[in-house]
Amino acid sequence: MPVDNPFSPPSATLEAPGIQLPGAFIPDGRMVPAGHGWQWMREGLTMFGAAPFTWLGITVLFLGLGAAISIIPLVSLLWNVAFPIGLGGLMMGCQAMAEQRPLEVRHLFAGMEAPRLQPLAMLGVLYLAGSILLIVVLAIVGIGVAFGVIAVVGQEQIDAQPLLIGAGIVLLSLVVMAAVMVLSMTMWFSPALVALIGLPALEAMRMSLRASMRNMLPFLVYGLSILGVLLVAAAAGAGFTLAFGLAVPSLEIGWAGAGIGAVVVAGLVGMVFAPSMWGAMYASYRDVFVA
Repeated sequence: MPVDNPFSPPSATLEAPGIQLPGAFIPDGRMVPAGHGWQWMREGLTMFGAAPFTWLGITVLFLGLGAAISIIPLVSLLWNVAFPIGLGGLMMGCQAMAEQRPLEVRHLFAGMEAPRLQPLAMLGVLYLAGSILLIVVLAIVGIGVAFGVIAVVGQEQIDAQPLLIGAGIVLLSLVVMAAVMVLSMTMWFSPALVALIGLPALEAMRMSLRASMRNMLPFLVYGLSILGVLLVAAAAGAGFTLAFGLAVPSLEIGWAGAGIGAVVVAGLVGMVFAPSMWGAMYASYRDVFVA
């Protein structure tokens, strides 16, 4: 029979606010209330606030590598493969924070380790192939519809009614947006499903798409929450720019300094937005796929 030691130090289990600890995996995920989209954003900000300097270092390194790769012709295609690998590592970093372990810069490269490297890279390959296929299909459909309308209605009728062209452009834009949204849904949860659960790439993308379709309302709330935060940040940046430009006596120096300040503010917002979004990705995965 165990006996309590009155001289032993006190112990407690600490849990960061808004971060769930690991639990049972729910295949295909579950539907959550719309308000959880707001919670995802809050938990992403909570994760950033728990290790801001580490997140900033990771963000600078990740985006810097992406920018360096993207400027090289053809080689830039490799970024589509490398991006999910980095995201998988970041999901492992978020998992470490949920388990009360420290986030480290090395988590950015954790996806390069076996056995996660191959399926995470396959995510990038499949996403790149899907993007190329989407562009080709939409181009063929768009050209086909345009020639079909010209053949049926006639070029002179189209020229006489420019609204037809505008309506066609709007319709095509909506189709493109819907297709891009569906493709993005296949990637939202899949890095976490591959890195943390060990699912194959294609199965992870299928499961991510299905779970995203079932949780359109939370995603809508999350998107509106992000939009609201960005609008507030943009308003603050515009206010700073205007105040600085009017406060400095020299017109040229004042507005030049204001422009530089606006760029700095935008950069700082981006440096906070990116890691907060990665934290929100993990929070949404925990909410949808983990009991």
